[in-house]
Amino acid sequence: MIMILRYFGLSDSHQKCMARELNLPIAKGLVGYQTVDVLRDTGCEGVVVRRDNQLTGKCCLIVRIDNTVLLAEKAKIQVKTPYLSGEEEALCIPEAICDLVVGNVAGAGNPNDPDLTDMVGAVTTRAQARQEVRDKPFQYQIHRNTQDWIGES
Repeated sequence: MIMILRYFGLSDSHQKCMARELNLPIAKGLVGYQTVDVLRDTGCEGVVVRRDNQLTGKCCLIVRIDNTVLLAEKAKIQVKTPYLSGEEEALCIPEAICDLVVGNVAGAGNPNDPDLTDMVGAVTTRAQARQEVRDKPFQYQIHRNTQDWIGES
């Protein structure tokens, strides 16, 4: 069974012109471990990824705003973006205007209020590691035979 979605974008030639003319709000996100540009599109009914290796074998017909029709493959992807996080089913459109487009799907955040908190990527330098060793108190064990060890009777 092929599902039909109303689409969010224009035909390929229109998209490339519009991207240059409009100052689109694009954020950074992750698809798997790959850093991507993410667009939150409130005119979209799904999630669109430019390319992916996790194809499900299912397809979907997409009707664009200018009534052009496109057949797209579906993929299961893991995303972490300011608008949406978790496993999502996405449509693969190689000529998409952005690496990842997040439409109006369950769990998608408000486009005017993205969650821009980043994951902390902290590292410990060699100097910090040496300082931690110096600050650590020396630990030792007291044995029952301590008196024998120090030579007392």
